[in-house]
Formats: sequence, C-alpha cells, structure tokens
Amino acid sequence: MLTFLQLRLPDTYPLKVTFTDKSTGSPRAWKWNFGDGKTSNEQNPVHTYNKAGKYTVSLKIWNAAGTSTIKKSYYIYVKSSLKAPIADFSAAPAVGKVPLKVIFTDKTKGMPASWKWSFGDETFSTAKDPVHIYSKTGKYTVTLTAKNARGTDTETKSKYIIVSNRK
Repeated sequence: MLTFLQLRLPDTYPLKVTFTDKSTGSPRAWKWNFGDGKTSNEQNPVHTYNKAGKYTVSLKIWNAAGTSTIKKSYYIYVKSSLKAPIADFSAAPAVGKVPLKVIFTDKTKGMPASWKWSFGDETFSTAKDPVHIYSKTGKYTVTLTAKNARGTDTETKSKYIIVSNRK
C-alpha cells in the first residue's frame, strides 16, 4: 500500500511542508514531485512552497517487487499573503508660490501594483512617485487610488496643496 501524509494545509507562502511516507512493502527508493518543479529522493522530505497556488503532489517508490506511484491532485493549497492596499501619500512642499513643483511620495501599504493620481487641477499621473508643477494659485485636493490583485483603495486629502502668489 502506498500513501503519504502532508502535515500543514492551507497556509500562506512561503509554506514549509513536511511530507511523511506511509508506504508499506519496504521501499528502497523514493521520488517525490511537489508540483512546483521541485523533487526529492528523501523518504520524508521537507519542502518549501514559495508561491501561491494549488499543487499536485506525487510519490513513486521502488522495492524488490517493482514500483508504485500515488498522485494527489491539488493536494497543497498555498494562499497569497497579499492584502488589499491601504492608500496613503505625502507631498513636499505642500505650500508655496506659483509655479510650485511638488514631489509626491506613495506611502501605500499592501504592495500596490498600480497608482492613479489626481492633482486637483484636472491633471493625472500613473507614476508611483510623481512630480507635479502647479501653475495657478489655489487650494488643491489630491487623490491617490492604489490597486493590486486583492483590491483598490483611495486616499483623498482636501486642500492639501496651497499655491499662492506670495513668498
């Protein structure tokens, strides 16, 4: 009889899994395939999954009578540790005279993959840390929308940039 046991499932990556061979018939050799391109010849290997996904695991054993293989489809489920972003940003300087060159710095938590900035003067950017020049006086509301595979979040700061004619 050929069986194996996986001890930890499901979890986020990196996921360290201990596999235990429960085969009978006195196996002399083992070939584990962990489903992520990695293999092992150990009887009871420890393997680390470094990406989210569903993995099919197989074990082939050899003994005096021949070989036997067991395959368990989607046996390991590794979740992504990625969470939806929490948008945040800063700007420097936030107050100044025309023309005002402002450097925006993304401070979003949650590993955003894309950004959409609205500078409050009908101009936009998709850069992570854009530089913007305000050419008219006013109080500008700035909005950042950050997005990743888990979701979207928006941070708006009202009258955040103040541009005047005075020094």
